[in-house]
Amino acid sequence: MARRVEGVVVPMVTPFRQDGTLDMDSFQWLCRTLTAAGVTGLFPNSTTGEFVHLTPEEAERLVKAAVTAAPADVMVLPGVSSNRTEDSVIMARRFVDLGADGVVVLPPFFYRGGEEVMYRHLSEVARSVDVPVIVYNNPLNTGVVVPVSLYVRLAQEFSNVSAAKVTYADFSYLVELVREVKAARKDFSVLTGLDYMFLPTLEVGGDGVVGALANVAPELHTGLYRAWDSGDHGRALVYHRALLELSRAYWYRAAGAESPSVIKGILEGLGTPVRRHVRQPLRPLTDQEVSDVTAIASSALAMLREQR
Repeated sequence: MARRVEGVVVPMVTPFRQDGTLDMDSFQWLCRTLTAAGVTGLFPNSTTGEFVHLTPEEAERLVKAAVTAAPADVMVLPGVSSNRTEDSVIMARRFVDLGADGVVVLPPFFYRGGEEVMYRHLSEVARSVDVPVIVYNNPLNTGVVVPVSLYVRLAQEFSNVSAAKVTYADFSYLVELVREVKAARKDFSVLTGLDYMFLPTLEVGGDGVVGALANVAPELHTGLYRAWDSGDHGRALVYHRALLELSRAYWYRAAGAESPSVIKGILEGLGTPVRRHVRQPLRPLTDQEVSDVTAIASSALAMLREQR
Protein backbone atom coordinates (compact mmCIF):
# COMPACT_ATOMS: atom_id res chain seq x y z
CA MET A 1 0.00 0.00 0.00
CA ALA A 2 1.30 3.47 -0.93
CA ARG A 3 2.28 5.71 1.95
CA ARG A 4 0.16 8.76 2.72
CA VAL A 5 1.66 12.18 2.29
CA GLU A 6 0.93 14.07 5.49
CA GLY A 7 2.51 16.03 8.31
CA VAL A 8 5.45 18.31 7.56
CA VAL A 9 7.02 18.19 4.10
CA VAL A 10 9.89 20.63 3.48
CA PRO A 11 10.47 22.25 0.06
CA MET A 12 14.21 22.41 0.50
CA VAL A 13 16.40 25.33 -0.48
CA THR A 14 19.27 24.49 -2.81
CA PRO A 15 22.51 25.72 -1.24
CA PHE A 16 25.06 27.24 -3.61
CA ARG A 17 28.67 28.25 -3.17
CA GLN A 18 29.76 31.77 -4.00
CA ASP A 19 30.80 30.62 -7.48
CA GLY A 20 27.25 29.38 -8.14
CA THR A 21 27.97 25.64 -7.94
CA LEU A 22 25.96 23.28 -5.76
CA ASP A 23 27.02 23.18 -2.12
CA MET A 24 26.33 19.51 -1.47
CA ASP A 25 27.86 19.56 2.02
CA SER A 26 25.33 22.17 3.12
CA PHE A 27 22.51 20.31 1.39
CA GLN A 28 23.40 17.13 3.24
CA TRP A 29 23.55 19.10 6.50
CA LEU A 30 20.07 20.41 5.78
CA CYS A 31 18.76 16.89 5.09
CA ARG A 32 20.17 15.67 8.43
CA THR A 33 18.83 18.67 10.34
CA LEU A 34 15.31 18.35 8.94
CA THR A 35 15.04 14.60 9.48
CA ALA A 36 16.38 14.97 13.04
CA ALA A 37 13.61 17.51 13.69
CA GLY A 38 10.99 14.92 12.74
CA VAL A 39 9.73 16.11 9.37
CA THR A 40 7.79 13.56 7.33
CA GLY A 41 9.03 14.51 3.87
CA LEU A 42 11.92 16.09 1.98
CA PHE A 43 11.08 17.93 -1.25
CA PRO A 44 14.19 18.69 -3.31
CA ASN A 45 13.98 20.39 -6.72
CA SER A 46 11.24 22.63 -5.35
CA THR A 47 10.11 26.20 -6.00
CA THR A 48 11.94 27.25 -2.85
CA GLY A 49 14.89 25.26 -4.17
CA GLU A 50 14.99 27.30 -7.41
CA PHE A 51 14.16 24.28 -9.56
CA VAL A 52 13.91 26.50 -12.64
CA HIS A 53 17.60 27.37 -12.16
CA LEU A 54 18.88 23.79 -11.92
CA THR A 55 20.18 21.51 -14.65
CA PRO A 56 18.78 17.96 -14.87
CA GLU A 57 22.12 16.64 -13.62
CA GLU A 58 22.03 18.94 -10.58
CA ALA A 59 18.47 17.90 -9.77
CA GLU A 60 19.55 14.24 -9.87
CA ARG A 61 22.42 14.94 -7.47
CA LEU A 62 20.03 16.54 -5.00
CA VAL A 63 17.55 13.68 -5.21
CA LYS A 64 20.30 11.09 -4.73
CA ALA A 65 21.60 12.95 -1.68
CA ALA A 66 18.13 13.26 -0.14
CA VAL A 67 17.40 9.56 -0.71
CA THR A 68 20.72 8.64 0.92
CA ALA A 69 20.10 10.90 3.90
CA ALA A 70 16.44 10.13 4.57
CA PRO A 71 15.59 7.44 7.11
CA ALA A 72 12.92 4.91 6.17
CA ASP A 73 10.11 6.89 7.80
CA VAL A 74 10.84 10.11 5.86
CA MET A 75 9.53 10.35 2.31
CA VAL A 76 11.59 11.89 -0.48
CA LEU A 77 9.23 13.76 -2.81
CA PRO A 78 11.16 15.61 -5.53
CA GLY A 79 9.65 18.10 -7.93
CA VAL A 80 9.23 17.05 -11.56
CA SER A 81 7.70 20.24 -12.92
CA SER A 82 8.38 21.31 -16.50
CA ASN A 83 6.46 23.01 -19.28
CA ARG A 84 7.19 20.00 -21.49
CA THR A 85 5.18 16.96 -20.45
CA GLU A 86 7.86 14.56 -21.69
CA ASP A 87 10.44 16.19 -19.44
CA SER A 88 8.20 15.81 -16.40
CA VAL A 89 7.66 12.14 -17.25
CA ILE A 90 11.39 11.55 -17.72
CA MET A 91 12.19 13.21 -14.41
CA ALA A 92 9.48 11.30 -12.57
CA ARG A 93 10.72 7.94 -13.83
CA ARG A 94 14.35 8.79 -13.20
CA PHE A 95 13.76 10.05 -9.66
CA VAL A 96 11.69 6.99 -8.77
CA ASP A 97 14.52 4.82 -10.09
CA LEU A 98 16.83 6.72 -7.74
CA GLY A 99 14.60 5.85 -4.77
CA ALA A 100 12.11 8.72 -4.52
CA ASP A 101 8.92 7.84 -2.66
CA GLY A 102 6.69 10.15 -4.72
CA VAL A 103 6.81 13.20 -6.98
CA VAL A 104 5.43 16.75 -6.96
CA VAL A 105 4.21 18.32 -10.20
CA LEU A 106 2.86 21.71 -11.25
CA PRO A 107 0.43 22.19 -14.13
CA PRO A 108 2.00 23.73 -17.28
CA PHE A 109 2.89 27.34 -16.57
CA PHE A 110 3.73 28.78 -20.01
CA TYR A 111 1.16 27.40 -22.46
CA ARG A 112 -1.63 27.19 -19.93
CA GLY A 113 -4.70 26.37 -22.01
CA GLY A 114 -7.22 25.56 -19.30
CA GLU A 115 -8.35 22.44 -17.49
CA GLU A 116 -7.92 19.95 -20.34
CA VAL A 117 -4.30 20.97 -20.93
CA MET A 118 -3.66 20.56 -17.20
CA TYR A 119 -5.39 17.18 -17.22
CA ARG A 120 -3.34 15.84 -20.14
CA HIS A 121 -0.07 16.96 -18.56
CA LEU A 122 -0.80 15.72 -15.04
CA SER A 123 -2.36 12.44 -16.14
CA GLU A 124 0.71 11.57 -18.23
CA VAL A 125 2.89 11.99 -15.15
CA ALA A 126 0.49 9.86 -13.10
CA ARG A 127 0.56 7.08 -15.70
CA SER A 128 4.34 7.08 -15.82
CA VAL A 129 5.03 6.07 -12.21
CA ASP A 130 3.50 3.90 -9.49
CA VAL A 131 4.29 6.17 -6.54
CA PRO A 132 2.24 8.99 -5.00
CA VAL A 133 1.84 12.03 -7.23
CA ILE A 134 1.28 15.36 -5.48
CA VAL A 135 -0.44 17.94 -7.69
CA TYR A 136 0.88 21.38 -6.84
CA ASN A 137 -1.37 24.44 -7.10
CA ASN A 138 0.68 27.65 -7.07
CA PRO A 139 -1.21 30.43 -8.91
CA LEU A 140 1.25 33.15 -7.89
CA ASN A 141 4.01 31.54 -9.95
CA THR A 142 2.06 29.68 -12.63
CA GLY A 143 -0.73 32.18 -13.29
CA VAL A 144 -3.37 29.41 -13.16
CA VAL A 145 -5.52 27.87 -10.45
CA VAL A 146 -5.93 24.09 -10.51
CA PRO A 147 -9.73 23.66 -10.41
CA VAL A 148 -11.17 21.65 -7.54
CA SER A 149 -13.03 19.64 -10.17
CA LEU A 150 -9.71 18.60 -11.73
CA TYR A 151 -8.38 17.36 -8.40
CA VAL A 152 -11.55 15.29 -7.99
CA ARG A 153 -11.27 13.92 -11.53
CA LEU A 154 -7.62 12.93 -11.09
CA ALA A 155 -8.27 11.43 -7.65
CA GLN A 156 -11.06 9.27 -9.08
CA GLU A 157 -9.12 8.13 -12.16
CA PHE A 158 -5.64 7.59 -10.70
CA SER A 159 -5.08 5.87 -7.38
CA ASN A 160 -1.56 7.29 -7.19
CA VAL A 161 -2.69 10.90 -7.56
CA SER A 162 -3.03 11.05 -3.83
CA ALA A 163 -2.26 14.54 -2.55
CA ALA A 164 -2.50 18.26 -3.23
CA LYS A 165 -0.06 20.97 -2.31
CA VAL A 166 -2.00 24.24 -2.23
CA THR A 167 0.05 27.44 -2.18
CA TYR A 168 -2.93 29.72 -2.49
CA ALA A 169 -4.10 32.26 0.07
CA ASP A 170 -7.81 31.85 -0.77
CA PHE A 171 -8.90 29.83 2.25
CA SER A 172 -12.36 29.23 0.82
CA TYR A 173 -10.71 27.35 -2.06
CA LEU A 174 -8.86 25.10 0.37
CA VAL A 175 -12.03 24.40 2.38
CA GLU A 176 -13.89 23.48 -0.82
CA LEU A 177 -11.02 21.26 -1.98
CA VAL A 178 -10.94 19.37 1.33
CA ARG A 179 -14.69 18.84 1.22
CA GLU A 180 -14.97 17.80 -2.42
CA VAL A 181 -11.86 15.69 -2.92
CA LYS A 182 -12.24 13.79 0.35
CA ALA A 183 -15.86 13.02 -0.55
CA ALA A 184 -14.43 11.36 -3.67
CA ARG A 185 -11.40 9.78 -1.97
CA LYS A 186 -11.14 9.64 1.81
CA ASP A 187 -7.43 8.84 1.64
CA PHE A 188 -6.57 11.88 -0.50
CA SER A 189 -4.28 14.31 1.36
CA VAL A 190 -4.55 18.10 1.22
CA LEU A 191 -1.53 20.09 2.38
CA THR A 192 -1.17 23.84 2.47
CA GLY A 193 1.94 25.43 1.01
CA LEU A 194 1.58 28.45 3.30
CA ASP A 195 3.11 28.04 6.75
CA TYR A 196 0.72 30.49 8.40
CA MET A 197 -2.25 28.40 7.20
CA PHE A 198 -0.93 25.14 8.66
CA LEU A 199 -3.13 24.97 11.76
CA PRO A 200 -6.28 26.26 10.00
CA THR A 201 -5.75 23.62 7.30
CA LEU A 202 -5.61 20.85 9.89
CA GLU A 203 -8.70 22.23 11.63
CA VAL A 204 -10.81 22.01 8.44
CA GLY A 205 -9.76 18.44 7.69
CA GLY A 206 -6.49 18.90 5.82
CA ASP A 207 -3.43 16.79 6.38
CA GLY A 208 -0.32 18.90 6.67
CA VAL A 209 1.98 21.57 5.29
CA VAL A 210 4.64 21.87 2.61
CA GLY A 211 6.25 24.81 4.34
CA ALA A 212 9.29 26.69 3.06
CA LEU A 213 9.93 28.23 6.47
CA ALA A 214 10.53 24.73 7.85
CA ASN A 215 13.99 25.09 6.29
CA VAL A 216 14.58 27.68 9.02
CA ALA A 217 12.75 26.33 12.08
CA PRO A 218 11.36 22.83 11.48
CA GLU A 219 10.72 22.42 15.19
CA LEU A 220 7.85 24.93 14.93
CA HIS A 221 6.14 22.86 12.24
CA THR A 222 6.76 19.43 13.73
CA GLY A 223 5.84 20.67 17.21
CA LEU A 224 2.55 22.06 15.91
CA TYR A 225 1.71 18.86 14.07
CA ARG A 226 2.51 16.60 17.01
CA ALA A 227 0.50 18.75 19.40
CA TRP A 228 -2.50 18.87 17.10
CA ASP A 229 -2.28 15.15 16.31
CA SER A 230 -2.25 14.30 20.02
CA GLY A 231 -5.32 16.45 20.66
CA ASP A 232 -3.45 19.19 22.54
CA HIS A 233 -4.93 22.12 20.68
CA GLY A 234 -3.75 24.63 23.25
CA ARG A 235 -0.18 23.56 22.67
CA ALA A 236 -0.72 23.61 18.91
CA LEU A 237 -1.87 27.21 19.22
CA VAL A 238 1.40 28.15 20.94
CA TYR A 239 3.35 26.84 17.96
CA HIS A 240 0.89 28.46 15.56
CA ARG A 241 1.47 31.90 17.07
CA ALA A 242 5.24 31.51 16.78
CA LEU A 243 4.78 30.35 13.18
CA LEU A 244 2.68 33.44 12.45
CA GLU A 245 5.56 35.57 13.69
CA LEU A 246 8.05 33.67 11.54
CA SER A 247 5.74 34.05 8.54
CA ARG A 248 6.35 37.80 8.61
CA ALA A 249 9.43 36.88 6.56
CA TYR A 250 7.11 36.19 3.61
CA TRP A 251 6.13 39.85 3.53
CA TYR A 252 9.67 41.14 3.67
CA ARG A 253 9.91 43.08 0.46
CA ALA A 254 13.07 44.23 -1.27
CA ALA A 255 13.47 44.52 -5.02
CA GLY A 256 14.65 41.25 -6.51
CA ALA A 257 14.61 39.41 -3.19
CA GLU A 258 12.23 36.47 -3.55
CA SER A 259 11.50 33.80 -0.94
CA PRO A 260 14.59 31.64 -1.73
CA SER A 261 16.77 34.69 -1.08
CA VAL A 262 14.95 35.47 2.16
CA ILE A 263 15.09 31.92 3.51
CA LYS A 264 18.76 31.52 2.66
CA GLY A 265 19.43 34.90 4.26
CA ILE A 266 17.81 33.73 7.48
CA LEU A 267 19.75 30.45 7.42
CA GLU A 268 23.02 32.35 7.04
CA GLY A 269 22.02 34.85 9.71
CA LEU A 270 21.24 32.05 12.16
CA GLY A 271 24.74 30.66 11.66
CA THR A 272 23.93 27.54 9.64
CA PRO A 273 26.20 26.26 6.84
CA VAL A 274 23.72 27.48 4.20
CA ARG A 275 24.88 30.74 2.63
CA ARG A 276 22.78 33.47 1.05
CA HIS A 277 23.84 32.70 -2.55
CA VAL A 278 21.12 32.37 -5.22
CA ARG A 279 21.21 32.20 -9.02
CA GLN A 280 20.28 35.07 -11.30
CA PRO A 281 17.93 36.69 -11.92
CA LEU A 282 17.41 36.39 -8.15
CA ARG A 283 19.86 38.25 -5.98
CA PRO A 284 21.25 37.55 -2.53
CA LEU A 285 20.22 39.72 0.38
CA THR A 286 22.48 42.51 1.53
CA ASP A 287 24.04 42.41 5.00
CA GLN A 288 21.33 44.72 6.32
CA GLU A 289 18.60 42.60 4.77
CA VAL A 290 20.09 39.45 6.28
CA SER A 291 20.03 41.19 9.65
CA ASP A 292 16.40 42.25 9.15
CA VAL A 293 15.05 38.81 8.24
CA THR A 294 17.15 37.04 10.88
CA ALA A 295 15.58 39.32 13.48
CA ILE A 296 12.14 38.09 12.39
CA ALA A 297 13.20 34.47 12.81
CA SER A 298 14.87 35.15 16.14
CA SER A 299 11.70 36.85 17.38
CA ALA A 300 9.61 33.80 16.46
CA LEU A 301 11.97 31.39 18.18
CA ALA A 302 12.11 33.61 21.27
CA MET A 303 8.32 33.74 21.35
CA LEU A 304 8.18 29.95 21.42
CA ARG A 305 10.77 29.74 24.23
CA GLU A 306 8.82 32.27 26.30
CA GLN A 307 5.55 30.35 25.91
CA ARG A 308 7.00 26.95 26.82
